[in-house]
Order: sequence, then C-alpha cells, then structure tokens
Amino acid sequence: MFSRPLLILLCLILLGGNVATLTWSAATAGLSGVLGAAGINTVYQRMQSRQQAQARQLAAVEAREATLRKTVQDTGKRIQKRTVRSAAANIGSLPAEAIPYLGWAVVVGVTGYELMLACDNLRDLQDLYREMDAGEVAAPEAMQAICEPGLKSFSEAWDQVPESLAEEYAEFQSWALNAAASGTMPPLAPEE
Repeated sequence: MFSRPLLILLCLILLGGNVATLTWSAATAGLSGVLGAAGINTVYQRMQSRQQAQARQLAAVEAREATLRKTVQDTGKRIQKRTVRSAAANIGSLPAEAIPYLGWAVVVGVTGYELMLACDNLRDLQDLYREMDAGEVAAPEAMQAICEPGLKSFSEAWDQVPESLAEEYAEFQSWALNAAASGTMPPLAPEE
C-alpha cells in the first residue's frame, strides 16, 4: 500500500515535528493553534490559560502588597511624628514641672497630651492590623484604659492622698504664702 521510502519520510516528518514541538515554542504554539481550530483542547492551551490566571492573581497580590506597604509607611510616619512630639513635650516640660503649684498643672497637662498621643498610636495600629487582617494589637480594655481613662476630680484624688503627705503639703503651702517672701527655707520632711 505505502512504499517503504514514503513510510520512512512520514516517520522522519513526525519525528521532526515531535522534536520541533518539544524544543521550539513557536512550533508548539502553531501546532496547538491548528489543533485548537479543529476543536481539540491541547495541554499547551491549558497551560497558557493557567499561566494567564496566575499572572492575574500575581498582579492582584502585588497591587494589595503595594497598598499595604503604603499604609504601613503612612502609619509608621504618623507614629514616628507623635513619638517625637511626645518626647519633646516630656523633655520640654521638665523645668516647668519644678515650679511650685504650676508644676502639678504641667505634669497633668503633659500626661494628658502623652495619653492622647498614645491613644492615637494605638488607634493607628488597630487600623493597620485590621487592614492587614492581623487581629487586634491591643485588648479593648487596654484601649479604654489609655483612650478613655477614668480621671478623678481633684477632690476625689485629694481624698486618696495619704494623711502625712496632705499635712506636709499644707505646711509647704503655709510657708509659700507667708514665709517665702522673707527668704526663709521651705520646711523639710522630718528625717526618720
């Protein structure tokens, strides 16, 4: 039916086609296109579809990563600025804290300012963790203790001062009102 030379030529063409499709991607794509046009689904076509789907997934992951990187950088910058402001307020308030009477107001004011900055830092970290699906950075109780501290009135706080400290403060207050102008030394705590 077929002559021997024709069979040899046909085998060589098929062998050459196999080698070409295994070593040359253009031949693989061309043969896959011809078979695809005939309605035959090839491994090459499935691999191309899978590769395109993976490329789309990779692009989505890279876009999410870029968004998270920007969020982390922005949050870090805000926390850094607040930390610098807190340290500056703390260091800058040291001389004023030594002033009688006014010092207490400075301590309370700076502490309130630092609590506000700490609360803002915790809120930023909460937002960052939520954005990254990483859970909570602080327990709700800690957030409430820092962001909504139950501050007492002056009279409530004064009632908790030990009696000996209250007596020493009253003595100092008396000195400040009467004897400070005369240049006398303030009363010292008794040595034990």
